[in-house]
Amino acid sequence: MSTSDLEKRLQYLEDIEAIKQLKALYCKYADTGEHADEFAALFTEDAILDEGDDGVFSGRHAIRDMYRQVWSFITLNQHLVLSPIIDVDGDTARGEWRLLQLFTTRQDDGDKAFWACGEYQDVYVKNDGRWRFKRVQACVHFCCPYEDGWAKTPFSELAIHDNSLSK
Repeated sequence: MSTSDLEKRLQYLEDIEAIKQLKALYCKYADTGEHADEFAALFTEDAILDEGDDGVFSGRHAIRDMYRQVWSFITLNQHLVLSPIIDVDGDTARGEWRLLQLFTTRQDDGDKAFWACGEYQDVYVKNDGRWRFKRVQACVHFCCPYEDGWAKTPFSELAIHDNSLSK
């Protein structure tokens, strides 16, 4: 193997690790409610965050605003992402991640816990040596109240279902 081939392979692996760190920061910040600016900085200026029925947010400022608004409805959020499939092609990459999310929303009659399961489809770009999200698409397979479980109630209306978030 030539030095050039070895350097390319090493760069490929370093890029994958950097993308894994990017996704880890996404989860860390998404789960705290205290890092709107840091969360938004993980995205390109023109990024798209597609949360399905919960809205599509275009641009870093809209993503920051959504983050701030959604935390007025959430009391606990835990993203567990696993089984990454990442394909790097120069300064662009694509990733797929499995998602298990546990979260609690504020309700008029008290907090309510939910399970959600799905996957992320991500597009990344590297600029000035730093990877950022160009697009994050959340595909939810089920979202249900904790006490019902996914077999009884695979999909549920959430307190955070507020169409004004995506405007």
